Amino acid sequence: MDRAILDAAGLDTADALDRMMGSEALLGRLLGTFLKEDTMEKLEAAAAADDPVAGLEAAHALKGVSGNLSMTRLYELTSRQCELIRADDWPAARAMVPEVAAAYQAIVDAINTCGL
Repeated sequence: MDRAILDAAGLDTADALDRMMGSEALLGRLLGTFLKEDTMEKLEAAAAADDPVAGLEAAHALKGVSGNLSMTRLYELTSRQCELIRADDWPAARAMVPEVAAAYQAIVDAINTCGL
Protein backbone atom coordinates (compact mmCIF):
# COMPACT_ATOMS: atom_id res chain seq x y z
CA MET A 1 0.00 0.00 0.00
CA ASP A 2 1.54 3.27 -1.10
CA ARG A 3 0.25 5.82 1.38
CA ALA A 4 1.64 8.78 -0.58
CA ILE A 5 -0.43 7.85 -3.65
CA LEU A 6 -3.58 7.39 -1.59
CA ASP A 7 -3.00 10.61 0.36
CA ALA A 8 -2.43 12.57 -2.87
CA ALA A 9 -5.79 11.30 -4.15
CA GLY A 10 -7.63 12.60 -1.08
CA LEU A 11 -7.53 9.63 1.28
CA ASP A 12 -6.18 10.46 4.73
CA THR A 13 -4.35 7.17 5.27
CA ALA A 14 -3.23 8.02 8.80
CA ASP A 15 -6.83 8.62 9.86
CA ALA A 16 -8.08 5.58 7.95
CA LEU A 17 -5.50 3.35 9.59
CA ASP A 18 -6.44 4.74 13.01
CA ARG A 19 -10.02 3.68 12.27
CA MET A 20 -8.74 0.22 11.28
CA MET A 21 -6.58 -0.12 14.41
CA GLY A 22 -3.48 0.08 12.21
CA SER A 23 -4.44 -2.81 9.95
CA GLU A 24 -3.31 -2.13 6.38
CA ALA A 25 -4.81 -5.49 5.39
CA LEU A 26 -8.26 -4.43 6.60
CA LEU A 27 -7.99 -1.04 4.92
CA GLY A 28 -6.90 -2.74 1.71
CA ARG A 29 -9.89 -5.10 1.82
CA LEU A 30 -12.30 -2.23 2.44
CA LEU A 31 -10.81 -0.19 -0.38
CA GLY A 32 -11.21 -3.21 -2.64
CA THR A 33 -14.86 -3.42 -1.63
CA PHE A 34 -15.23 0.30 -2.35
CA LEU A 35 -14.17 -0.36 -5.95
CA LYS A 36 -17.06 -2.81 -6.36
CA GLU A 37 -19.77 -0.39 -5.21
CA ASP A 38 -21.98 1.30 -7.78
CA THR A 39 -22.92 4.37 -5.75
CA MET A 40 -21.18 6.83 -8.07
CA GLU A 41 -23.00 5.32 -11.03
CA LYS A 42 -26.28 5.75 -9.16
CA LEU A 43 -25.46 9.40 -8.46
CA GLU A 44 -24.68 10.04 -12.11
CA ALA A 45 -27.87 8.24 -13.17
CA ALA A 46 -29.91 10.34 -10.74
CA ALA A 47 -28.42 13.50 -12.19
CA ALA A 48 -29.13 12.34 -15.74
CA ALA A 49 -32.71 11.45 -14.80
CA ASP A 50 -33.15 14.72 -12.88
CA ASP A 51 -34.16 12.71 -9.81
CA PRO A 52 -33.34 14.50 -6.53
CA VAL A 53 -34.67 11.66 -4.36
CA ALA A 54 -32.32 9.12 -5.95
CA GLY A 55 -29.61 11.78 -5.95
CA LEU A 56 -29.88 12.27 -2.21
CA GLU A 57 -29.86 8.53 -1.60
CA ALA A 58 -26.71 8.05 -3.69
CA ALA A 59 -24.92 11.15 -2.38
CA HIS A 60 -25.70 10.17 1.20
CA ALA A 61 -24.41 6.63 0.67
CA LEU A 62 -21.23 7.94 -0.96
CA LYS A 63 -20.82 10.43 1.87
CA GLY A 64 -21.05 7.63 4.43
CA VAL A 65 -18.54 5.31 2.82
CA SER A 66 -16.12 8.12 2.02
CA GLY A 67 -16.33 9.37 5.59
CA ASN A 68 -15.75 5.92 7.05
CA LEU A 69 -12.74 5.38 4.79
CA SER A 70 -11.29 8.87 5.41
CA MET A 71 -11.67 10.00 1.79
CA THR A 72 -11.66 13.62 2.83
CA ARG A 73 -12.19 15.41 -0.49
CA LEU A 74 -14.96 13.07 -1.59
CA TYR A 75 -16.57 13.30 1.85
CA GLU A 76 -16.52 17.11 1.79
CA LEU A 77 -18.07 17.26 -1.66
CA THR A 78 -20.82 14.73 -0.95
CA SER A 79 -21.59 16.39 2.38
CA ARG A 80 -22.08 19.69 0.57
CA GLN A 81 -24.16 17.97 -2.08
CA CYS A 82 -26.45 16.41 0.55
CA GLU A 83 -26.86 19.81 2.21
CA LEU A 84 -27.88 21.37 -1.10
CA ILE A 85 -30.42 18.67 -1.87
CA ARG A 86 -31.91 18.92 1.62
CA ALA A 87 -32.12 22.70 1.16
CA ASP A 88 -34.17 22.04 -1.99
CA ASP A 89 -31.40 23.19 -4.33
CA TRP A 90 -31.22 20.14 -6.56
CA PRO A 91 -29.89 22.14 -9.56
CA ALA A 92 -26.80 23.19 -7.58
CA ALA A 93 -26.33 19.67 -6.19
CA ARG A 94 -26.71 18.16 -9.66
CA ALA A 95 -24.15 20.64 -10.99
CA MET A 96 -21.65 19.22 -8.49
CA VAL A 97 -21.75 15.73 -10.00
CA PRO A 98 -18.73 16.25 -12.31
CA GLU A 99 -16.64 17.50 -9.39
CA VAL A 100 -17.76 14.58 -7.21
CA ALA A 101 -17.03 12.19 -10.08
CA ALA A 102 -13.51 13.62 -10.46
CA ALA A 103 -12.79 13.19 -6.74
CA TYR A 104 -14.22 9.68 -6.88
CA GLN A 105 -12.12 8.79 -9.93
CA ALA A 106 -8.95 10.10 -8.26
CA ILE A 107 -9.55 7.70 -5.36
CA VAL A 108 -10.35 4.80 -7.71
CA ASP A 109 -7.20 5.45 -9.75
CA ALA A 110 -5.07 5.60 -6.61
CA ILE A 111 -6.51 2.35 -5.25
CA ASN A 112 -5.91 0.65 -8.59
CA THR A 113 -2.37 2.05 -8.80
CA CYS A 114 -1.67 0.55 -5.39
CA GLY A 115 -2.99 -2.79 -6.59
CA LEU A 116 -5.62 -3.08 -3.86
